[in-house]
Amino acid sequence: MMQYPAENFSFEYKLIGDIVKKYPEISEMMQRYFGGHCLERPGFKIQTLGMVCILFGVDRKKLFKELEDLQN
Repeated sequence: MMQYPAENFSFEYKLIGDIVKKYPEISEMMQRYFGGHCLERPGFKIQTLGMVCILFGVDRKKLFKELEDLQN
């Protein structure tokens, strides 16, 4: 069974729609990483952030670091 990393758990396994609701200011960051109209795509918000990073080839560590910096 795969072990899940404890670091960045708050973002990696949450749905993008839930993250954007809680932190609406990250919408611009999402568009920068995943394309200008990513939040308008039907299935985008119901996927986890970790999965979308894999699908789009985005560096998760870099994105999660930026998200954590926004939280602080």
